[in-house]
Amino acid sequence: MARPVVGLALASFAAFSLAVQSLAVRRATRTQSVAALTGTVFAVNVFLLVPVTAVRHAPDYGLTARSVLAFAAGGALGSLLARVALFVGISRLGASRAEPLKSTFPLVSVAAAVLVLGDRLTVPLLAGVTLLVAGAVAVSWDARKSGVAASGRQAWVDLAFPLAAAVLLGIDPVFTKTGLEEGTPALVGVTVRVLAAASGFAGYLLWRRARRRGTGLTRPTRWAVAAGLANTAYLGSYLAALSRAPVSVVAPILGASPLLVVLGSALFAREEEVTARLGVAVAVLVAGVVLIVRG
Repeated sequence: MARPVVGLALASFAAFSLAVQSLAVRRATRTQSVAALTGTVFAVNVFLLVPVTAVRHAPDYGLTARSVLAFAAGGALGSLLARVALFVGISRLGASRAEPLKSTFPLVSVAAAVLVLGDRLTVPLLAGVTLLVAGAVAVSWDARKSGVAASGRQAWVDLAFPLAAAVLLGIDPVFTKTGLEEGTPALVGVTVRVLAAASGFAGYLLWRRARRRGTGLTRPTRWAVAAGLANTAYLGSYLAALSRAPVSVVAPILGASPLLVVLGSALFAREEEVTARLGVAVAVLVAGVVLIVRG
């Protein structure tokens, strides 16, 4: 099988894994706190990634001081803060609405490229940004119209969590790119990211214990473990896809994951209240993501 075809299959599996993660997070947060869920996901990440990385790349991991700092910063932004913000958003809005809003992160990347790096704003990029904004507004409006989001100021607070995740994920690639430019293997970089993020989360738990607030950790549920497995599968398949197919092929496929979330919610999570207008809004948003990536 040709490498691009394998890359296409891996990218599709990565998108599927993202959708499974969102649906599992929704189920998990019905019975346990976001802190407990986050701890379980990190535990699964570390348990699976560290041994594989050690076996594949020992004794030379290709790390430099610059790459370690870059991956650690990316981990703090994308693997810790963005993850927690997304999980909170899913617990409040549901996977079918939080995941599409999180997927607006290309807006941040485009804004940074145009305003900071001086990149030219092309017609496809402008069209993609327009569709992405329109889709995000429509998803937010649907969340309020369907009664999923709270009313008044609380509604904006609920919507802010997945949007904050989008901002953090939009900044994250700057650090990831810096680390990869040092020649560090992608798998090693991801493992450093996860270890840094997990360490930051452990520090937060120790702080809570010192303040005598408790850690908030409970016994892992099967849905929390499923979310951790899906997240780890996404990380592995995404990196493998990028090594076999161009970004212009992989990224649009990943951008379609919100459609899978909406479909999965309609089939398996009836409490999500999936509406026809939500499906249209997500389709518009995904079209915007594809245009931005290809623009």
